Amino acid sequence: MSFYIKDWQAGDLNALVKNLGEEVAVQIKNGKKIVVREGDELVLKDAIRPLFDKHDRRIPEGLLANVCDANRSFRLDQPVLAQKADYANRILRLHGCFSIDTGVTAEQLKAGTERLLAIIRENSQIANIVNGVYLPVVLPKLVTDNLGAELELYLAGVNKSYIRTFSDRKFYNRRKGTLTNEVSVVEGSRHDQLIERMKQELVIGLHFPNPLQGYSFNASREQMLTLPEGFILSGMDTPIAMAMYPDILARGWNTPGLNLAALQWQSADFSLSFRAYAVKLDFVGTAFLADARGSYSGGLLFLG
Repeated sequence: MSFYIKDWQAGDLNALVKNLGEEVAVQIKNGKKIVVREGDELVLKDAIRPLFDKHDRRIPEGLLANVCDANRSFRLDQPVLAQKADYANRILRLHGCFSIDTGVTAEQLKAGTERLLAIIRENSQIANIVNGVYLPVVLPKLVTDNLGAELELYLAGVNKSYIRTFSDRKFYNRRKGTLTNEVSVVEGSRHDQLIERMKQELVIGLHFPNPLQGYSFNASREQMLTLPEGFILSGMDTPIAMAMYPDILARGWNTPGLNLAALQWQSADFSLSFRAYAVKLDFVGTAFLADARGSYSGGLLFLG
């Protein structure tokens, strides 16, 4: 039986594979390599493959740790971020619940957001991530080098913001009093880069809360090996995002749980997460780092 590609027969294709070499031919077939023209020559190059799918989810390729399909019943909605007033309202919420004044203006946050979005959209590998929810965040300069003590302060701010938004609900910090001196950054998460910057100054970034939906804690950490620079696995930025956007991140039962995968609590065997319900918001510790759950997600912070 003969096979044709235009006027090509099977023998022509076999000759092509032989000349290319089987390994190269298979890579081209699988989309890992492409042939491009540079001047008068044809050059073999690595194909630029998207790292996020059309929904903004990180494409899980080659991971050893557990990943499952995202449960799309658990979702987030993008807040309106069109006018300066939209940014001003989020800044005022942060200032009010943290009892601080960062000095950041709506104009600065809007300009910073647009700059970071432009960087992402220009890179075809990562552009799909903005198809999902993105939240501009203002990360204040650290008050103390003790991440656990700092996290306790952030969670107090989350409490204020949450109950102001949902007056009939309660926030439960199940780890209250157990965080000081017990929280550290997971190696390889790049979160240490954020912490070093926050020691010196406030930081503006884009928080992506659920591109890792269905990823276990371990898989969230492992996938950082192949993400380009500029992305940081979420940890300390997540409670700040929660304080600024409780209406988005703690809307109710059908919002994904949020893993602080860049942080470990007490030991390498434990980490931390948020879970919203219809009548409450919980902050808990967990030892289920290997479990993939379709209703939970790790987050990513983009600093450009």
